[in-house]
Amino acid sequence: MPMDMEVLGADDYESVHRASRGLAARYGMVTLNAMMEAWEALVQDVEEGFDAELAWEYADMLRCRRWLAEAWPVFTDRIRAARQAELDALDARFQLATVPLHGQADDARWHSRRPLLIVGDTLLELPGSWAR
Repeated sequence: MPMDMEVLGADDYESVHRASRGLAARYGMVTLNAMMEAWEALVQDVEEGFDAELAWEYADMLRCRRWLAEAWPVFTDRIRAARQAELDALDARFQLATVPLHGQADDARWHSRRPLLIVGDTLLELPGSWAR
């Protein structure tokens, strides 16, 4: 968080805990920091070349970004302001390193995109929506 950001208060931290508790049934008990770190790691993997062996697990790997999308409205304005630039930068990197799923618009969001660079065993069957 930049040094010029205002200090976070109890209501800010409570909003993060509320989001974590509210989404725990679907995602397990996770934190905002953990999901941001997971999104950053996935973005980096996609940028460097996504392993074809993981293609069928890719949709599940996007769970970190799904969690962020669902949790974001629950956070206070200060939490969102503190993390928005970081999330936007990761989303922009992801956009550049991916292409829309078959049949999706060029500006498709993260949930409708697949890695541009797929590495590893090129003979493996890929999901139909990954058609090139």
